[in-house]
Amino acid sequence: MGMIRVFHGDDEFSIAQALRRVKESAGPPEVRDPNTTTFEGRSFKSGEVMAAASAVPFLADRRLVIINGLLTRLDARDRSLGADWDALSEGLQQIPATTEVVFVDRKPLRNNGRGLKAAGPRADVQQFNAPRGQALEAWVRDRFAHYGVAADRQAVARLAWLIGGQLRLLDQEIQKLSLYAPDRPVTVRDVDDMVSDAREESVFAAVDAVLERRPGVALRLMYSLLENGQTVISIILLLARQVRLVLLAGELGRAGVPANEIGQRIGLTNRYALEKTLRQSGRFPQAYLADVHRRLLAADLAIKTGDMEERLALEILVGGLAAA
Repeated sequence: MGMIRVFHGDDEFSIAQALRRVKESAGPPEVRDPNTTTFEGRSFKSGEVMAAASAVPFLADRRLVIINGLLTRLDARDRSLGADWDALSEGLQQIPATTEVVFVDRKPLRNNGRGLKAAGPRADVQQFNAPRGQALEAWVRDRFAHYGVAADRQAVARLAWLIGGQLRLLDQEIQKLSLYAPDRPVTVRDVDDMVSDAREESVFAAVDAVLERRPGVALRLMYSLLENGQTVISIILLLARQVRLVLLAGELGRAGVPANEIGQRIGLTNRYALEKTLRQSGRFPQAYLADVHRRLLAADLAIKTGDMEERLALEILVGGLAAA
């Protein structure tokens, strides 16, 4: 019987890394590529999968069959699959020893669901969950070590805060920092100098969308923040903080305070964040900003007192601001 693997979970980056290692182990591209079959989308049939898995490798020792998203559909009892997938587990027991089948599902599978049952009891199952909190900072430290550099604790925490759980983007920024400081530990100043403020940019964009009464865009940005480890409460507080800073910056600007002094007075020392805040302060009336700030705090209170479910409160808040 051939090898069967299952890679599943919400950590897309680590799944991609694991799949890359499997491909590399199958030989150089000139040998591997003609003997690799990948099934994507929703149109392939069980007969096609089994035919590919049963084929003898061509001028190579192994054949690789990659199947994306199938087990998730089985878990969800997707009716479009039809009955021909019922015998999948039995068919997989018959594939030759020269075949390796890899199921790739970028969502967690249920332990007792149809998906893992279909892969069979002998499948090598690996679950990849996106790290959060302390686990995310540990991942960042390990990734710096992977590239042969060190980073101090503040730098690790700052980088994890800025980018959140976007591991692919984190990896790119860590590579950049490892080239920038190859012979010394990476510092928090290096991070602030070299890393684009991805998380802050999302907050600025969400504030713009809220203030410009674009609810669809605002909600998409907020849901993106949720996917990267934020909570509804933290998003509302981030938005409220930014609107408050915009209000203060506008008042100080009209009083003739220079831009660099405004940053010092409102506690905003990051040049990028200050420039964004000053830009926003010049675009919207103070009365409108004050009303938005009150609505944000009211939504926060409604959630904390249990008067409203979190996501519903967020959607009603954004919808109400769009109609204001």
